[in-house]
Amino acid sequence: MKIGFVGLGQMGLVMAPHLLRDGWQVTGHDLIEPAEIPAGIAFTASLDDLVGSDVIITMLPDGGVVTSVVDQLITTGCRARFIDMSSAHPDDSLALAHRLSHLGLDLVDAPVSGGVARARTAELTIMAGGSEAAFATALPVLSCMGHAVHLGPAGCGHAMKALNNYVSAAGLIASFQALASASERGIAPARFLEVINGSTGRNNTTQVKIDKFVLSGSYDSGFALALMEKDVSIAASLLADAGHDGEVSAAVLAQLRAGLAALGDGADHTEMYRAVTGDLPET
Repeated sequence: MKIGFVGLGQMGLVMAPHLLRDGWQVTGHDLIEPAEIPAGIAFTASLDDLVGSDVIITMLPDGGVVTSVVDQLITTGCRARFIDMSSAHPDDSLALAHRLSHLGLDLVDAPVSGGVARARTAELTIMAGGSEAAFATALPVLSCMGHAVHLGPAGCGHAMKALNNYVSAAGLIASFQALASASERGIAPARFLEVINGSTGRNNTTQVKIDKFVLSGSYDSGFALALMEKDVSIAASLLADAGHDGEVSAAVLAQLRAGLAALGDGADHTEMYRAVTGDLPET
């Protein structure tokens, strides 16, 4: 099987090597060639070189870019099965899936959670949308990179990713506010984490992010604040469409946007702690 992997960023570079395990041929593509290509993966600067692939995986910034890439490939005769592992609006995925179905082609939207660390160990949670037949065909590929859950028809994967990241962002902001306030009261961060992680307030931020990325001062989780803001913006639109939006979702999105404006587009999402505490970069 020939697999074309489009998007060799921080995540793509550590996800793609897992596809080699069953002897599949993997060719990667990106607008900028990475400084170091994982062993066993070929690189091409031209999408046209992927036309003969059996499967095309996209790991790109948003649904618009994904649609553009898929359009270029099918225009040049590509008949691959498409798996989009980016974060995109579910409506974009649904529209693209319907269009491809008229051409006899499958699309599975399969965004991921787990970050670079779990991508490196092939332990990602993969949220999949698409027909049952398309998911079944994609499963051997997806299983190389993590645990895939079929959630329903096209668009369900991207809807779940946005909603998951909304819940994650709410926990992130609340945890950072609580940590900063505890510190003001003289509670040591280590004691704060000991108690909260043994209590009902524990969440992914308190268990994984605060010690490793915030207290260390590294702020290098590998997930950009701009991407979190994008995903929460998508989630906010889904909540509004369903009539379940409110002050909490609006406040989370507003704080992410304020933090992004203060920290800049290159900020890691864990740098929201700096926005909460006012430890902002000099301008």
